[in-house]
Amino acid sequence: MSKTFKATSLVILALILVISCWAYFGLLGNPLKKNDAEQQVTTYLIEHKGYSPEQLIEVKGTYSLKSSEAPYGASVTFADEPEAKYQYIIFNNGEIKQYSHTSDYPKHEESMVR
Repeated sequence: MSKTFKATSLVILALILVISCWAYFGLLGNPLKKNDAEQQVTTYLIEHKGYSPEQLIEVKGTYSLKSSEAPYGASVTFADEPEAKYQYIIFNNGEIKQYSHTSDYPKHEESMVR
């Protein structure tokens, strides 16, 4: 194999890696930012809304490709409504709001943003 073939192959592999990472983060979001969103929403619910950690079964970071104003947030499952998911979004200014829920009879509904 010639040096130019090796160099070209290396450049092509590097481009594939860069494009793959860009596509992954672009479509699924940055995992570190999703983890940070989980922490922010958990803190918001405990410190500002008065929930205890035991009332929260799961807080899972989310990412929306559609929103540049609030791309990250979290999906929350409460212990007294384990079948329902409540979606919270984090605006770029740090404000957290409930966006939606899947409950027919919501126990944790806040005034939502649409």
